[in-house]
Amino acid sequence: MRNRLLFWLTAALLLPGAILAHTGRISGRVIDVKSREPIPGANVMIQGTVLGVNSDAEGRFSINSLAPGSYELRVSAVGYLVFNRRGIALTADQTVTLDVTLEPTLIESGEVVVSASKRRQSLEDSPTSVGVMTTRELAQKNQVYLDRVLEHASGVNFIGSQINIRGSSGYNYGAGSRVLMLIDGVPVMPGDSGDIKWSMVPASQVDHVEIVKGAGSALYGSSALGGVVNVITKEASANPVTHVRFSAGFYDKPLYAEWRWTDRLLHFDDLDVDHSRRIGKSNVMVALGRHQSTGYAQNGWYQRLNGLFKWQRQLTPKANLTLSSNFETNDNGTGLMWRSQSEALSVAPEAIGDKVKSDKFGLNLFHRWAASSRFALNTRLSYFRNFWKNYFHDNLNASQANRIGLEIQGDYQFSNINALTFGTEESWDIVESGLVGDHTQYVISGYIQNERRLLAGLALTLGARYDLQRVDTGFQDENLSPKVGLVWHARPWLSLRGSSGSGFRAASMSERFSNSVYSGLQLIPNPDLKSETAWSHEAGATLILLPMLSLDISSFRSDYWDLIEPEPTVTQEIQFTNVTRARISGIETGLRLQPGIPGLSLQSAYTWMDPRDLELDQTLAYRPRQISQTTLLYTAGPFEISADYRYISRLDNVKLYPSEDRVAQKTLDLHLTWHYRDWSLSGHINNARNHNHTQMERTLQPIRSYMITLRGTI
Repeated sequence: MRNRLLFWLTAALLLPGAILAHTGRISGRVIDVKSREPIPGANVMIQGTVLGVNSDAEGRFSINSLAPGSYELRVSAVGYLVFNRRGIALTADQTVTLDVTLEPTLIESGEVVVSASKRRQSLEDSPTSVGVMTTRELAQKNQVYLDRVLEHASGVNFIGSQINIRGSSGYNYGAGSRVLMLIDGVPVMPGDSGDIKWSMVPASQVDHVEIVKGAGSALYGSSALGGVVNVITKEASANPVTHVRFSAGFYDKPLYAEWRWTDRLLHFDDLDVDHSRRIGKSNVMVALGRHQSTGYAQNGWYQRLNGLFKWQRQLTPKANLTLSSNFETNDNGTGLMWRSQSEALSVAPEAIGDKVKSDKFGLNLFHRWAASSRFALNTRLSYFRNFWKNYFHDNLNASQANRIGLEIQGDYQFSNINALTFGTEESWDIVESGLVGDHTQYVISGYIQNERRLLAGLALTLGARYDLQRVDTGFQDENLSPKVGLVWHARPWLSLRGSSGSGFRAASMSERFSNSVYSGLQLIPNPDLKSETAWSHEAGATLILLPMLSLDISSFRSDYWDLIEPEPTVTQEIQFTNVTRARISGIETGLRLQPGIPGLSLQSAYTWMDPRDLELDQTLAYRPRQISQTTLLYTAGPFEISADYRYISRLDNVKLYPSEDRVAQKTLDLHLTWHYRDWSLSGHINNARNHNHTQMERTLQPIRSYMITLRGTI
């Protein structure tokens, strides 16, 4: 098997130079039809082929390796009408240059996603629900870390740092995740804890975020049981350009005087800078960020430094190479629970000063070879290192996890109506840990998916993935994850979709082997944990009811077997166990409205769920029944005013302290921005109503804070 993978890797790197032909190219620039400003990150595709690129920071694009012939160009960007041009005639060694002007719109946004099918695909052609957080939305929310941004996505809520997509995850104390996180398509899940490190990439370096809902194991394997979050970072620009973002703010006083734990002004500040330029024949981007805070609660302080490097080069007309790297160093205080309800922002006296030091490093090499306009081979090598050390009053554990990954993916476009995606993926985890011991893990998998248009407007997707996992203890597990999807564009104003897929998640090493104390909680190992499996089903529709109104509605159901959940004993010890059967069903709606008042728009989403533990006939712990998010935006000249409101219903069931009071989450954020040329100045009030709530027991969420932000381009 390894010899076969080595052969494909060598072929991917060496063959492009041997298959050059007389081809042409299409290049140009994507701009806003009204402002004449460039549109970065636009998706530029040649229909019926595997060829496509994103426009850079200056809106420029170039598609090479086009054989002589006639082509159709499709250009789409979030917030703009889709642009199509047919009959672009191209001869050998010819370059066709054109400017593409896109018209802004609220309803028909034309997003293109890559997560759902591991290839470029229009959002309206995805058989599963996919949410997109755009560059514009990221800037408007003005959050430094992605978890704070994703709280505003439809069907998403958080329990601590644990992301829940349609209730899939619950809360498991940072050990494992049922949602897979990718950065530019590369998994960044540590081999020891298997959780998501949200601070790896600051939101200012992100182009957009794609959120795939439902089981994604058919293409992505373990940890994609409940969905996939793919973070797409900014592209390097050929023209010299520098972006700067600086923000500073402070926390308000707590609602109750007895909650005050210090007389100091509690504050925070963030600085992010990135620079792109062309050096020789390569585009290069370097980004650095410094983030620090006193925290709003005792032990809530942190000091972080992170960075990103991206190098891109067109090796031949048919091949390009991208090297990217990101890192983070972190020194932060920590406290699992409050001292008491009357001292909700303080920790127990013995926990004062508890902290964690950590550093993370990722290195990725991407190679894309377009052997022809119909076949492309993508090769990815990756390395991810996660190190942390606890300086707790009750333990001094440390852990280092190294993950090496290799993926080779092929895309073959049989015709304009039939596309095949296939590939193989391997990963090696090497863990040395005082928490879980020293262990190694090896996973190998293969996947295939075919998308075919059956009739006009009707498309069928079939796919499957096989995973084999081996742990050094002798544990072995294998899973086959099939999927089927159907999309029907019944009318220009109506699209229907349906999907059914199997998913699985192998227990993380933290769930399987943890044997330690964390803030007074004793963790007990369970080496016999079985992998959890699921079947997810969805039926949905998208309707353009009026030129200013669109509605998306879907029903979903996920059945789980051997669900892994933390279970406390009578002495409050924690052990991860397999819950025999569970089911989550619900309805999700999304609304976009432009009511006719110039500059005014509304986005709203509502999710209702019934999360059931079928074995115990009760509500699954840490899952809300209702989630809603609403954004109201008004633009007048250079000014932009917006309000974000989130509602998450009271949790029916929690594990540790089920008799204590719990309330719904009701959070209002206010934003005011002034744009001047390439700069903007904004003010923000987060949790403007100073609503007090917890996500997990005895941990108060951020109180009201005030922030000012300056961002611009040099």
